[in-house]
Amino acid sequence: MNKRQLSDHIGNIDDRLVEKAAKVPNYKQEHRRKGIRRLIAAAATFVLMTCSFTAGAFAFSHETVVEVPVEQETVTLEEIDLTLILPDSWKDQYSIEKDGQNYIFYHTQTRESIGEEGEPFGGGVLFYIVCYEGAMTPDQFVENGLDFVPYSYLFSTKDNTYVLCHASDVQWNLDDPEQADAYQQMAAQVENIQFVVDNALAGQ
Repeated sequence: MNKRQLSDHIGNIDDRLVEKAAKVPNYKQEHRRKGIRRLIAAAATFVLMTCSFTAGAFAFSHETVVEVPVEQETVTLEEIDLTLILPDSWKDQYSIEKDGQNYIFYHTQTRESIGEEGEPFGGGVLFYIVCYEGAMTPDQFVENGLDFVPYSYLFSTKDNTYVLCHASDVQWNLDDPEQADAYQQMAAQVENIQFVVDNALAGQ
């Protein structure tokens, strides 16, 4: 078959075969694409693993630690069924004396420095608790003329009324700034004291 015949023969090839030949896959190109897809998948897997590890390490490093609170500083006045929860910093810094129906809380260091023997309100007084017989509302307490010193009405039970009275004059040593500062810090924390009463509250 000469060149002319070959040319004529090729020219008679069915157009469908030519079209089919054009659609023959390029295996080399397909192989390259598959390789790229595999590389991308491997990279994505690596990134996911790295992120998971990093997130896990972050969560571990920020693990919440639950601290058990230290034992609270409390004092119970058994005769009047009252418990006071004091600031923890007060531990070993206060003392209590009973004078009649008054439970007097002192800054111990100031009390020992300027307190007068036999004089319960002679120095270092932080506050004192008074328990009155009978249930009184705040208004009834005033009507009965019992508001003769600075005080805070606490609450009343079915049997008693509890009041916190504040020191009404200078109770610290003016010549000892360090001691005065310690006293004043405690005095400023009196408002943080919590109270727990053993008997039922009035009206309950």
